[in-house]
Amino acid sequence: MTVKLVALWGTPNDVEGFEEDYEAIHLPLVVAIPGLKGAVASKALDGKYYRMAELVFDDAESMGSALGSPEAGKVLADAGRLQEAFGVTLDVLTVEELAKI
Repeated sequence: MTVKLVALWGTPNDVEGFEEDYEAIHLPLVVAIPGLKGAVASKALDGKYYRMAELVFDDAESMGSALGSPEAGKVLADAGRLQEAFGVTLDVLTVEELAKI
């Protein structure tokens, strides 16, 4: 089964500015991560999180290699920039997919 890095974003202090920045700058950086099998970006309809992103990798070894890459370093740096610029929180989980129904 695949493994995922799940990014859980809180609500930014400037939603419109965050959305523009996230779409124009952050997502293209994510796409450049080597070994990325796929990604899903979602907006929450309720709850404490505003956005969720799932980065999908074939296995833990692939994810580890990808996250150690310079491209992933750029994503991490940009996530820090977004947090600072928009007062947004970010929680990150790594999960193993156990079943698809």
